[in-house]
This record gives sequence, structure tokens and C-alpha cells, in this order.
Amino acid sequence: MGRWRGALILTVGLAVLAWLAAGAWYIWIRGPGVAARPLPVPAGDQEVVWLYPSTAGDAWSLFVIGLKRCEMPVNGVPSGVAVDDTAAFPEQTTAVPELVVTRAGFAGRLRIRWYKIGAEASIAAWVEALARRRSAPLAVIGGSTSDRARELAVALNRQVNWRGERPLLLVTTATVDSVPDEAGGPARDLADVYPRHTFRFCFSNSQMVRAVTDFVLQEPTLHPGPAGQPTVRAVGAGAAGPWPALAALPVAARPPTVFPLEWQDDPYSHDLHNGFREYLFEALGGAAAPPRMVDEPAFSVPFSIGSFARPNAGENAALRDILARLPPDNSERSVLVLPTGASAPARRVLLALPERVPASGRRFVAVTGDAMSVNTFYRDAEWAWPARSIPIPLVLFTHANPVGWDDPGDQSPPPGYRLEPKTTTEEVFLDHAIGRALIAAAFAPAPPGQPLRLLGRSDEVAAHLRTRPDKFFDDSGNRRSLGGEHVVVVRPTLRYGDTTPSRPRPDATIDVYRRENDGVTWTRVGSVPVHPPGQ
Repeated sequence: MGRWRGALILTVGLAVLAWLAAGAWYIWIRGPGVAARPLPVPAGDQEVVWLYPSTAGDAWSLFVIGLKRCEMPVNGVPSGVAVDDTAAFPEQTTAVPELVVTRAGFAGRLRIRWYKIGAEASIAAWVEALARRRSAPLAVIGGSTSDRARELAVALNRQVNWRGERPLLLVTTATVDSVPDEAGGPARDLADVYPRHTFRFCFSNSQMVRAVTDFVLQEPTLHPGPAGQPTVRAVGAGAAGPWPALAALPVAARPPTVFPLEWQDDPYSHDLHNGFREYLFEALGGAAAPPRMVDEPAFSVPFSIGSFARPNAGENAALRDILARLPPDNSERSVLVLPTGASAPARRVLLALPERVPASGRRFVAVTGDAMSVNTFYRDAEWAWPARSIPIPLVLFTHANPVGWDDPGDQSPPPGYRLEPKTTTEEVFLDHAIGRALIAAAFAPAPPGQPLRLLGRSDEVAAHLRTRPDKFFDDSGNRRSLGGEHVVVVRPTLRYGDTTPSRPRPDATIDVYRRENDGVTWTRVGSVPVHPPGQ
């Protein structure tokens, strides 16, 4: 019996060794990144790479909608753009999804292809494969997260053996302001990692912080401090960077209180936490009249993992410190900074506070960035955000209008590409902005006497992006702060003392505001009620 057992163990061991050897031989023969095989580009056409993970099917669907809507007229003028989406959703998952864009009167086609990042096709492998191909792409669209944006920018900058000009990098939703330097030097602006070739279409973390803070301090129903008393003074143009001075307000006799939380396992949380602390300090009075910026070790929560509704140990410690330092005046509103990369930590904190603080809806305003989608409070509210149990208003940031659905009678959207009030529109509008900018720059007007053609050089496309009439980008390629920021206020329905419970009322209202080009004015562009289940 022991002899058979020994023979069995020996056989299994040899099989495992053979399997490992075969795997090593397979990797050695094929080499790294062999799955990164870009398609050839027909003569006269140009390629734009949409470089996203293989799991980004939903993001690709929204991108297709945004590009397809580039066919729509602009201010009543036909666009002349046609987007062929017949190969956008191939049946085989190994096939390359593709959109083909043409413009009336122009020679050449713009092919936008989704090359999928995966285990055998890293970002660096795709960049290397694209550089080896006979023709370099015109641009690479990517950077859905700050980490991926940095990795992609580094890979593009390192690669010098392009067959033609270096491609442009069009960053989608990477919001980090600066990234660590690879050589150990000081942190650099994300756009400077791949200089003169990077164009960021989203706003940065610092721009988000300024927009959310400026809105809260100008909105009478949300501003911090004692009720009915002006609580902030304007931040001058020097302190606020490019923003014009806000309307002057006297400094409160008692500075407002700010509770800035942070989750240590979330880099996004750390960056946004610091941004809010610094800007709120200046906006609420600065060194001359500093706000009560409560900065305790307990507010630095060790981890963000937890259940749906119950705070974890670190969050409980932060809640205890908030209760201990809460202003005694029940009419005074404090600022609660929730820089989370997901909705769960914010939901746990905002569910726990009303259980411990009476009338918490009047005593706090919570602020955050762009990590929480409006879908959390709108489409998925029934299971993701119990608004009836969260009376504290929450202000967040979006890069485009999240409630910009098509009017019922609007016939301009292509068939099958209408925006219905089923989900938010922020991602589609951002993708649409990228598509319109790219198409306008690549199919640019020709000099007098020359035929219209699709541009084949990335520096020509970059020149058109930099000289847009609306001055969309600054000199580094970052999006300018000239308006277009959107903030969303999730306003819970406060039922304190409500004697008419039978009256139909929503659990909350989602109000959307857009900053105008003067940098000061906010215009409400939409309002959506959040109804309880069954209504």
C-alpha cells in the first residue's frame, strides 16, 4: 500500500513539474505582452486607441453613445459627422471593438478601437506594440483612474521608437493634481509626465474642492455657522487662484467648525482630504479668523472596509470625537468632509450620525468629490442610499450634467441613442465632449486651395486643441476653470415636526447646479425627486 502511495505522489509531482516547465517555456517563447496585437491601419485612415481594461464593457457602451451623438446638429447646423457603430459590439470577446468616424467632404476615416488591458496585455505592452507598428496612433484615450493615467503617461513618455509622431494622450477621468516622480524628485503635475502631448478633459481634485466649497459658502441653505448669520468672508483672487472674489461677507463672531475625515487605505481620500482642509481654512477666514478645524487622530480612519450600515471601529472612533466637539448651539451647522472613494464609508457615517445627534439635518452639511456617482442616489437609491434615514445634505461634484436627458419631442438624437431618465448622463456627456473635440481637431478646416482631409500628424491635432475658441485647456493641457463644473446637492426631506405624514413627499431631492463662466454664478440646471419604494 505504501509503495502505491509513493508511486502516486511521485507521478503527481512529476506532472506538476511538467506543467510548470511547459508554462515557463510558453512564456519564454511567446515573450511578455504578446496579446497586445494592434490592428493595421488602412492607408489614408487614422487610428485613435481607447485603452481600457477588458472589464470596461459598460464604460465602452457609454463611450459609444457619446460618440454616436456627435452626429447631432450643433446649434441647428448639421455636423456632417457619421459614426459607424456596426463593429462596436462584436460577438467574439477576442475581437477588437471599433467605431469608424467620417465627416462630409473630408477624405479618410478615423478608427477608434478598444484595445483591452489584461493580464497578458499591460499598458506598457500595448504602448510598445503600438510603437512597433508601421503607423503610430493619432491619440490614446485612457486614464479612467489616476493610477492608470500615470502609468499610461509614463509608458508613452518612455517610448521613443515611434513610427511617426508621438500620439496624444487624452485623459478621461483621472483627477489627481500631481503624481510622484519616478526618479524620486518632487511630485509633478499629471500633465507634465507626458508633456505637450497630454490633454485632460476632466477637472482635477483641487478644482473639485474649490467648486464644492465655493458653492456651499454661497448657498444660504447650506452655509456653515449659526443659522441666519453670515459666516464666511470672501477669498481674494490671490488666495483662490483663478476664481474671482466672492461677494464679501463679514466674518462670523464664532468661526464655523469643520470635521475632516480621512480613510488611510484610500489614496483618493488622502488627496481630497488635504485639499478640503487647505481650501476650507482659507475660505472660512484664514489665519486672521481661523475656523475650528478639528484635526484629531481619530478622524484618520485606518480602513474603509465595513458593512452596509454599521460603522467600522475607526469610523466609530471618529463619530465619538465629532459628538465630543460638536458646537452646543443646535442652530449651528458644521462641515463634515467625507473624501471617500466609494459610497459605503460615507453611507455608514451619515446613517450613524442621526442616531446620535438630534436634528442632524440642520447641524451638518457633508461635502465630497466625484467618486460617488449620482446613480447611487437616483437609479440605485432603493438599495444603495436609504435617503429616508439620512437627513444630512450631501454636496458632491460631477464633471458634466448628470440629469441632461433628452426632451420627449427632441428628434435630433440618432435612433437608439436617446438619453432617457433611467440613469445619469454625466459619463455620456464627458465622452461626447471628448468625441466632439477630437473630431473637430482631426477633421479641421484646410488652408485655402487645399483639399479637406483627415489630419495625420498628432502635433497638428494638438495645435487645434490648444487654440480652441473656448480656451478649454491651459498651457499644460489641463482643463481650465472657466465654468462648466457641476455640483449636486442631495437634499433629504426633513420631517421634523411634520404633522401631515399622509402628504406625498419624496425622500430627498437631487438638485444640480452649474458654475457659469464668470466663476461665481451658480445656475440650477435640474432637480429630481427621490421617491421611496412603491411610489
